[in-house]
Amino acid sequence: MVLSNLAMACLSYEKTRMSRLHLVLVVLLYCISSEISTSFAELQRFEHAPKDDGSVRFLVVGDWGRRGFYNQSKVAVQMGRIGEKLDMDFVISTGDNFYGDGLKSVKDPAFLDSFKNIYTAKSLQKQWYSVLGNHDYRGSTEAQLSPALRKIDNRWLCLRSFIVNAADIADFFFVDTTPFVIKYIIEKKHHYDWSGVSPRGIYITNLLKDLDAALRKSSAKWKIVIGHHAIRSAGHHGDTHELVRHLLPLLKAHNVDMYMNGHDHCLQHISSLNSPIQYMTSGAGSKAWRGDIKEYDSQAMKFFHDGQGFMSVNLTRSDGLVVFYDVLGRLAMGNKSTMNVSLLFFSAVFLVLVSCCSAADADHELRRLHHASAKADGSLSFLVIGDWGRRGNYNQSRVAHQMGIVGEKLDIDFVISTGDNFYDDGLTGVDDPAFEESFSKIYTAPSLQKQWYNVLGNHDYRGNVEAQLSPVLNGLDSRWLCMRSFIVDAEIVEFFFVDTTPFADKYFTDPEDHVYDWSGILPRNGYLSNILRNVDSALKESNAKWKIVVGHHGIRSAGIHGDTKELVSRLLPILEANNVDLYINGHDHCLQHITTPNSPIQFLTSGGGSKAWRGVVMPYDQSEIKLYHDGQGFMSVQVTPSQVDIAFYDVFGNVLHKWGTSKDQLYSTAMYM
Repeated sequence: MVLSNLAMACLSYEKTRMSRLHLVLVVLLYCISSEISTSFAELQRFEHAPKDDGSVRFLVVGDWGRRGFYNQSKVAVQMGRIGEKLDMDFVISTGDNFYGDGLKSVKDPAFLDSFKNIYTAKSLQKQWYSVLGNHDYRGSTEAQLSPALRKIDNRWLCLRSFIVNAADIADFFFVDTTPFVIKYIIEKKHHYDWSGVSPRGIYITNLLKDLDAALRKSSAKWKIVIGHHAIRSAGHHGDTHELVRHLLPLLKAHNVDMYMNGHDHCLQHISSLNSPIQYMTSGAGSKAWRGDIKEYDSQAMKFFHDGQGFMSVNLTRSDGLVVFYDVLGRLAMGNKSTMNVSLLFFSAVFLVLVSCCSAADADHELRRLHHASAKADGSLSFLVIGDWGRRGNYNQSRVAHQMGIVGEKLDIDFVISTGDNFYDDGLTGVDDPAFEESFSKIYTAPSLQKQWYNVLGNHDYRGNVEAQLSPVLNGLDSRWLCMRSFIVDAEIVEFFFVDTTPFADKYFTDPEDHVYDWSGILPRNGYLSNILRNVDSALKESNAKWKIVVGHHGIRSAGIHGDTKELVSRLLPILEANNVDLYINGHDHCLQHITTPNSPIQFLTSGGGSKAWRGVVMPYDQSEIKLYHDGQGFMSVQVTPSQVDIAFYDVFGNVLHKWGTSKDQLYSTAMYM
């Protein structure tokens, strides 16, 4: 019965016995029952044909709508680039489409400012399938659901819950998760638009019933469920308990392969220990929450990135590939996950692989971090240690003790590690006890509870490289930060950290009995060319008073390894051309200071963090060697706008060598002490 017929019947009834009040009541009851009944029906289904080869490719982004701010525009640019590269079919939005309080109406300019005018790349002019997030519920939900928006931009399609069918390849089940979360119902801080949802209990019951029926009917090779809220998450919000209780049992019962969500402003991949379901978070379309990660089962946590980015998915009848990208379009900490679908059970078996990053993926500006000096005079002081991670053995603990003493005396700002952080073969994973036994439980002095900036050494490349690069370690110990190549801007100084291990030919041509983890490096030539190009560009753009480059391998060294010829030929010319002041490295297990007559660059080795090589020194021009110590120790550096001072310490904290200079002196006649 339509509403007009019902109204006529009620008017007739009013002529006999009912009052106008009764009429209003009946009409209201009809409207309520109509809303309830519309939520208990088969979910609306849309067809989206796969490619001719039977594949389906799409991007996933969430928590984005901020009028281009918080790097939304930068993420959009990279989405366009990856979308074109993949020839993608559509985009999935995991909700929180318009911040901070959804859309006011279909005429709200936020729709243009945050969607139409942002995602302008040609490859993104495909269908967008969107769900609502909790922030969307703070505005007019009917506005986002309205067909009027499709007239403004025909890409837009947003419903509460619906299905997209890609032939027999995949079924996508979009679920309206916000009404499940009880805190939005009881909190008074924000206003939520519950029209179309109340009464909540019946709405949720019918939604689950519809979803259960649709999943049961599905014969697609892949079953993927999308919602705004996470079922499993190590992010700020954590697991959504209401979904764990009400939704997850359905997903398990019907062999769902993936659950994709936003809500937490990060990228993450969590696997289930008791089911094949893979939990993927793509909620980093704009504002991200740096360092906000909860403790989580290390076996389940495959990947966590606390920056902006998005996700791509490529499905065939037999395989699936999931890739996470950061705000610069690089593989976010090099995460790729591949899947094989079982023709019997349609369940995903994940083989979590480290990335095989192409040269194009590495061809971006170096990531830049800022470290402002906490000192009133703007000066900076830090320690440098290398080749240390031996669970406290070989005097590592003694060196750590003296570092704590000197660090307190100098009121250091941070620590630099020159690599070979964990012997002998790096870390086996983020749950490797060596991280605590060689780092967290060794460098315990109060003065060392500062940021540690780390590069990788050749021994680190013998383990799981992605483990050391993973933000999960930062969750275990907030001091830890390790990347391949990056920049630290400390105002008066800029530090350029360079991944030197891939430069050395011998690790590729004569690895002996060692296995190196080259994921994220190959093809090697492209990777190295991009590093050199990026370092050269960053050095040219730098206006810092002092420029310091940090790598694991020595450019000039009298230690057992000697000069690294590949760095001499490829990196050194860039340093000389851009007036670099200091090059700091480890690799040789000693302390040394070398100068050369044709360059003001000072070559400083701090590789005595634990095991040292007594009596091992190669023939070298004695006029160039200002210090060589074949024992354990470390180095300190103090920098002001006009002066730099370095000191080397042995395992007992004794000062072995001091050197200082002003910028003018460095580029005329250096002063030695």
